[in-house]
Amino acid sequence: MFRFFRQIRQKLLSDNKFGKYLLYIIVEIFIVIIGILIAIQVDNWNEDRIGTENTKLLFQEVSEELVENIKNIDGIINLYIQKDSLYFKVLNKRVKDKDYKASSFLFHFPLLYDRTSLVDEGFKELLARKHNLTEQQDSIFLELKDLYGKRKINTDRDDISINEAHLNFRNKMMNELPWWSNYETKDVLTDEMIQYALTDPFYLNQLSELEFREYWHTMGILWFRSKALNLYKKITEMLEIEKDTTLVKDIADFEYIKGVYEYKWYKFNIRGENELKANLFINDSTVLEWGVYPYSNSHLIFYGQEKGDNWLCKIEFGKNGEVLRLIRFGDMIEVDGNRRMMKKIE
Repeated sequence: MFRFFRQIRQKLLSDNKFGKYLLYIIVEIFIVIIGILIAIQVDNWNEDRIGTENTKLLFQEVSEELVENIKNIDGIINLYIQKDSLYFKVLNKRVKDKDYKASSFLFHFPLLYDRTSLVDEGFKELLARKHNLTEQQDSIFLELKDLYGKRKINTDRDDISINEAHLNFRNKMMNELPWWSNYETKDVLTDEMIQYALTDPFYLNQLSELEFREYWHTMGILWFRSKALNLYKKITEMLEIEKDTTLVKDIADFEYIKGVYEYKWYKFNIRGENELKANLFINDSTVLEWGVYPYSNSHLIFYGQEKGDNWLCKIEFGKNGEVLRLIRFGDMIEVDGNRRMMKKIE
């Protein structure tokens, strides 16, 4: 190609056609410039394409990170669910020495806890390397900034608080109880220990404070979890990748929870097709709406969107599998010999 152009230039010069030679030079320069511009544009297109693909991969990494964080939180929630009914029995003095002898876990359970340890490396990578976000990606990215900014900061702070509460509880027992070393080293539950748990009023005070701290820790991590799950669903839909069905439940499998429930001085109904909602009524007027997320076959999460207002409720079934009532996690109040509940009335 360049040899061909050179031959033309030489012929024009040898024929003394200087005007045509200059015109040819200008045309040749123009062609070279056009070629350079086309090459630059193609290179930009390739960079944009690679950047767009890399951004999609980063969003996919973030979705996997969200799953990791949600499952981490679920492990802690499952522990708190296990402890919740035991707190109710002990704090309402519905246990006796024979119960402690039948299951030493009644004495051990307050000492059990875990750290949240949320990770955000995938989000930080997206923050540093995001490229030409679409309108949909930008909307999700802003929500991720809220999740890993404000909400993760709050969750990390609560994590430190619950860790300190448990350490204080353990240290108080270690410093005040002469038999503590035998309990720690031999893992034996003696009559002296049982009587302490049954009769010491300060022990029940400590337990009540610990339960209160764990309740608010649960509300905080549920706040993070609910938002994280919504973002995970949005990212998987955007990328058209398969969802983790252990987290994203099929609403059609939870028809049995729909209905009207009565709790204290108000009522609320659970309804919906593609997603579940709950309207809270006082004197037949709607005062609040929650999103409802099936956590498991036996528990529901009520989520108050941006307000950070969460409930975790246990579903209680009748003999024929029908839903009888919901029991709110952390509600330690006893009514007529039973735990306060939300009775299904319709």
